[in-house]
Amino acid sequence: MEKNLNKPNEPSIDQPAFPEINPHPAPTEPESAPAGLNGAGDAPSAAGGSTPENGRRKKQKSGNSSKGWVWTAILAMILLLVLGGWWGYSNGIQRRLDKQNSAVMERISQQLELAYEDINAGNYQNAKLRVEYIIQLYPDFPGAADLLADILLHLEAPTPAPTALPIAMPTNEATATPDLRGAEETFSQIQSLMLAEQWDTAIENILALKENHYDYKTVAVDGYYFIALRNRGIERVYAGQLEQGIYDLTLADQLGALDGEADGVRSWASMYLTGASYWDSNWAAAVDIFSQLAANLPYLSDSSGMTSTERYRIALYRLGDQFAANGDYCTAASYYEQSLAIGTNPDIQVTATFYAEACATPQETPTPPETATPTVTETPPVPTEVTPTP
Repeated sequence: MEKNLNKPNEPSIDQPAFPEINPHPAPTEPESAPAGLNGAGDAPSAAGGSTPENGRRKKQKSGNSSKGWVWTAILAMILLLVLGGWWGYSNGIQRRLDKQNSAVMERISQQLELAYEDINAGNYQNAKLRVEYIIQLYPDFPGAADLLADILLHLEAPTPAPTALPIAMPTNEATATPDLRGAEETFSQIQSLMLAEQWDTAIENILALKENHYDYKTVAVDGYYFIALRNRGIERVYAGQLEQGIYDLTLADQLGALDGEADGVRSWASMYLTGASYWDSNWAAAVDIFSQLAANLPYLSDSSGMTSTERYRIALYRLGDQFAANGDYCTAASYYEQSLAIGTNPDIQVTATFYAEACATPQETPTPPETATPTVTETPPVPTEVTPTP
């Protein structure tokens, strides 16, 4: 048997040593594109994957959002500071204006008196400057505009040239010139009384002058009348004559607008009278009113002599008694404590202690001790002789 000399998997001599090449090769698939690129190799992936560009945009948006919150907080803080400064500034201006009102009225009174002295002396130019100063300080001062118009008429009036007049023969007819000697003397007294701040006597003289010489220097007389009524009204309110003071200030308000101080005093006096009308009938309303008065005008009183602070102290524990009568001893004890904080009183202290104990350990029907009740000594009954029965 002939032995085959060809080894397995080796080409035979008759076969070529290289594989046969196909003249029409099959198309091969392109290599996969790098991650993150599309077919063009340079655009972001359409699948929306995370890319460096998307990360930068997200960081930019978050940074812009945080900056917006920071600027909003800064603007809000600036706005609050501006509002707070404006509120404090306006309150300070109001307090300063109230303090200046009294000084303004004094300057007006002095300038008005000097203006009339200039008018009597024929110095209308100085009088004009003084009245203009008064109008600048108090545009609504009663009669100031009319007085200025009268002064301007005298300044603009032409000086008449002397002319030769026929000599008039004396006649026996009486002249109609009014006798103003009494009016001038009364007016001079009024000026002195105004400087001395004797408002009662000044008002009496003003009324007498108005009655007897109603057309004598009406502008000046009305101005003095306004100042005297305003100042006497304030003095009466602080002296406890609330009704009389309110009446004077109301009359002054009819002559000209009241300043802030005078109008405030009138309002406080009216509030005190309202609170006094609630006495013994509405303790809650009395507490509300006299709490405000005690904080602003603690020594304001009426004809009874009770200050607003004293009325507030009494109204507090009387309101507490009402709550205790309804079984609310805790609220009653609270009002008693407030009353004792204003002023101590042994009788009030005893009742306050009782209400506090009743609040801590409630009882069914506790009987509170009487408050500030005078001790009455009763005469014991005379025992009668009893005859025993056999």
